[in-house]
Amino acid sequence: MKSEVCYCEICGRPVYDPRMCRTVIVEGVELRVCPDCYRRLVKQGKIKEVPTTKISRKTTQTRKWTKTRISRRILEEEYEIVEDYAERIRKARQRMGWSQAVLAQKVREKENVIKRIEAGRLKPSIELARRLERVLGITLLEPIVEESPAKIEEGGEDYYTIGDFVRFKKR
Repeated sequence: MKSEVCYCEICGRPVYDPRMCRTVIVEGVELRVCPDCYRRLVKQGKIKEVPTTKISRKTTQTRKWTKTRISRRILEEEYEIVEDYAERIRKARQRMGWSQAVLAQKVREKENVIKRIEAGRLKPSIELARRLERVLGITLLEPIVEESPAKIEEGGEDYYTIGDFVRFKKR
């Protein structure tokens, strides 16, 4: 039987027995921690008790936060993914010393998706690229620059292609 791996949200250490992961509330934030971090938090007095039931967000949230969300279509029209995205992601992940599974958990994505992105077989969506940028501290998105019609310079004169002048009528 394959057991699920739990990662400590403080130190990032994998805990192979999910029953050993403790759910605690530290400064109003619910975290899953390994036994070592749990002992350290109790010793420092950062946590008083461990919740036995899940606490609703209404009781822990004191202020209402509104998230400004930019529409996906606007982002796709303004930004594009860089050509060498696979290499940048792989190098940043290795620099941080993370496995693909850890990166997948950090960006809330499946491990298989991360493997395909790093192999260059899958281009990440704009939203996933933004999450990867934030977690890895790299740049994957660049603004789209509108280019004017291509001019070919030969012998110091400018030449245009016929496509620069033709207009098509819709029927």
